[in-house]
Formats: sequence, C-alpha cells, structure tokens
Amino acid sequence: MTNTATASFTVDGWEPQATDKPESTEFSRVSLTKTFTGDVEGTSAVEMLTAVNGTSSAYVAFERLAVTVDGRKGGFVLHHSAGENGHHLIVLPGSGHGELAGLTGTAEIVKDDEGNHTFTLTYEL
Repeated sequence: MTNTATASFTVDGWEPQATDKPESTEFSRVSLTKTFTGDVEGTSAVEMLTAVNGTSSAYVAFERLAVTVDGRKGGFVLHHSAGENGHHLIVLPGSGHGELAGLTGTAEIVKDDEGNHTFTLTYEL
C-alpha cells in the first residue's frame, strides 16, 4: 500500500566548501542540515555537489534522515538529482533502518514564494 507523508522543513545550516571554476562552469560542494516538522519529524544531513554556469545548473546529493515517519522511528537516505529536466528524489534502496527498514519510495520538495519548503514523501513499507 502506498502512503504519503507531508512535512515542512527549515534549512538550519549551509556550509559551502571549496569551489572550483575552470573555464566557465563552477563546481561547489555544500554540507547542509535540515529540521522537519509534520508527518515527517526529525533532522537530516546533506552532502551536495553543484555545477553552475551562465546557461544551466545541476546538483546531486545524498541526504541522511533521522526521522519519525507517520509515527515510525528510524531513518533512510534520499538520493537527489536535479537539473534542466527536473528534480528527482528517490529513497536509496536498502537504506531504511529502525522501524523504517524496508522503506521504498520517492519524495518531492516545493518552495513557495515566501521561501517556505514543503516535503512530500510517497512511500511503501
């Protein structure tokens, strides 16, 4: 059975690392942390790599969540990829642990005009 859990989150920390800009595309590494409230409660740590130039931008990231989802405590890893063709978040197979062991699914992040983030996890357990 497919379930949906929705939460808001804040970005608590944003730490850019070394930046490399050979030719016209800049590479950056960013570590960030988040706090989730709602159907998903807890925190996460993200390691992100970005590529940005005057025409386009893209990133890949792995996010380790330590959360409660719909009352089940545990964690999992999200694999992010984003670019000109959209933003994709997939639960890394086999990464669920605790009461979230066996979790599979996808997620979506939406940012509104005021800068508020909504996180929606569509999952099976």
